[in-house]
Amino acid sequence: MKPSAVNDSFCKYGSVYYEPIDLEQQHLLCRQFSTDQKSVSQLFCFPCEVYVELISGLASIVVSAQEDCGEPSTFAIHHYLRLRPGTAFNILSRSDQTAYCIITTDRRFTTLELAEPFTLEVTPVRFNILEIMDYYFVAEEPGYRFSKASHHYYELLYVHSGTLTASIANTSCTLAAGDLILYGPDAEHPKLLIKDDACDYLSVVFDMELSEPPHLLGRVHHTTDGLREALLKLIEEAAVQSPQTKMLMLCHLQETITRLLQLCDSLDEERGLLRAGSPQTSQSDLLQQITSYMIEKVTEPITIEEICHKFFMSRSSLQALFKLYLHSSPKSYLLNIKLQKSKELIRENQHTISEIADMLGFSSIHYFSRLFKKYYDVSPSEYAKNAKEAAASESA
Repeated sequence: MKPSAVNDSFCKYGSVYYEPIDLEQQHLLCRQFSTDQKSVSQLFCFPCEVYVELISGLASIVVSAQEDCGEPSTFAIHHYLRLRPGTAFNILSRSDQTAYCIITTDRRFTTLELAEPFTLEVTPVRFNILEIMDYYFVAEEPGYRFSKASHHYYELLYVHSGTLTASIANTSCTLAAGDLILYGPDAEHPKLLIKDDACDYLSVVFDMELSEPPHLLGRVHHTTDGLREALLKLIEEAAVQSPQTKMLMLCHLQETITRLLQLCDSLDEERGLLRAGSPQTSQSDLLQQITSYMIEKVTEPITIEEICHKFFMSRSSLQALFKLYLHSSPKSYLLNIKLQKSKELIRENQHTISEIADMLGFSSIHYFSRLFKKYYDVSPSEYAKNAKEAAASESA
């Protein structure tokens, strides 16, 4: 889950303040902590007011009213926080290391076990533009023909006015005003033809790092208002030759690709396509790839965010895909794989229950045992005992 800024919605749990607490004057207890944790499986609850003061680093607070032990809320910490008595909380680091103080009038506290670990959602970096190699904005007359030389970079082709016929994978398509194509490196580069109308178009050749097989390459995109505004900024800068031109174009190109990804994600979800590594890749093929990856990485501390990053998907797209085909959430499916693997490891009798819980990424043996009992109506130790007895009777 992404953190919200501390605002009116935080009033349910407490308030903010701006000057450090005077410990001596108010006779308060102060404990200092340091953490790098990005996931928590339990919250802490004090019977008194709690003051949280961030010392260094970036952090978010995970909070829940003790009476509604459901989905906790999370807020980015920008000020000192005062929590109401009975508010359950924990701190997640948003930097390499975070130091903070917990200030109370009472040493006593209780812990609240979460139904499943709470992980801070980190937005993956989906692309990185390295350099603009070439760019131009031209107006061509009817009858213009041009075959572009191949190269090893990305190329954006955008029609500002008129119409233009371009090639995509040996197929011709017509681009009207407001349409664009993004070609990948070493792709067959466009053969341009302007038939009846004059055409103004923009070409930008650039080097970019792009995560996973991109679903935005080699197809015609009909631009939205936000995307067109970003492209107009590129066109304006392409006409100006100043020392700052390339730097400004990098900024505008970054916005253009971001908005293009946003458009593709939105359209894919609306159409139920969700994601396709190529036009031939079906949803079921994609699901097979994801579930195979989950099974392969079952003994590694894999998260839903890592799966989204690996398969170049938004969290909502991944959830929609699993709901459509498996009638389950990705998190539930991954948990089921881990629990199935735990039964296999228990039957092999090569590891202790604690080692198995750790191998499969459970936060504690108690959390693992509780889930195992919930799913299979038997504890891991009881299952191990039954498995040994069954193996002994078979060998007898």
